[in-house]
Amino acid sequence: MPDMPGRDSRGGPDRVREWFQKEKQRIEDEIREEMQEAVSNVHILNQNMEHLNDVGQEVVSISSVWVEFLRQVTASSEKTR
Repeated sequence: MPDMPGRDSRGGPDRVREWFQKEKQRIEDEIREEMQEAVSNVHILNQNMEHLNDVGQEVVSISSVWVEFLRQVTASSEKTR
């Protein structure tokens, strides 16, 4: 952060006002960049959560196939007794 200029005979309040305007613009630009990065990171997080959900649904499908397989194996072994 640059030092604020002092009041002197070479511009006085106008120099201070100009410094404040430049500093305000710099801070606004920095905030804008950080917000864009945050939005981008939230988007990436959302995509990752969607992928996790898809994987979870695939696991549920696989487990239901195994459950059905085990039921049939158990049922057929009980019939042979």
